[in-house]
Amino acid sequence: MSALRLLIADDDRDMRDWLRAVLSQRAQVLREAASGWELLHILSHDGPFDLVITDVRMPAPSGLNVVAMARAAGLVTPFLIITAFPRQELVAAALRMDRVVLLAKPFSAQQLRESMGILMA
Repeated sequence: MSALRLLIADDDRDMRDWLRAVLSQRAQVLREAASGWELLHILSHDGPFDLVITDVRMPAPSGLNVVAMARAAGLVTPFLIITAFPRQELVAAALRMDRVVLLAKPFSAQQLRESMGILMA
């Protein structure tokens, strides 16, 4: 797979650092956001991206709300949603969205790569 344009969003700096370390060899461009508003800004000004990895719980709007807004704006970029709280209603909401995979924390680098492969196939 060729180098990718990736965007990661999580308010936890340690998680962003870990994601960057795991993904840096696959990324041609790797942008980061610490909030939903920053994620939206980067999506609208620096896109397109091959994949967006976003946490659900972060300063507003949530990662899931960002996906909904992106889809409403016509953006078809795949989203990998990560969460430490995979409640049934969240899983159901993610399943209703196109080109979205939900990955529960904690996860390994291998699980991250496998989830990315599902979205990028």
